[in-house]
Amino acid sequence: MLTIGKDYDYVRNELDFPRVKVLNAYNKQCPPSHVGIQRLCRILEAFMGIEDSSGSDGSQNEDDLFADLQNFPHGG
Repeated sequence: MLTIGKDYDYVRNELDFPRVKVLNAYNKQCPPSHVGIQRLCRILEAFMGIEDSSGSDGSQNEDDLFADLQNFPHGG
């Protein structure tokens, strides 16, 4: 679904298995540009030693959120 840029309902209603098989074979031979760009970014991140920051500390974010909510008189 992500490689063809269509939503789930379109894929489910309009594509059948032979078409999906052909589309997957084509995408293996000529990957969509966003897939290639994402791979290139991952390679550059690994080469430059940049680590993914998505595993950040959740408790710190909760503390910041609580402090922000305290600034509003109706919230918190």
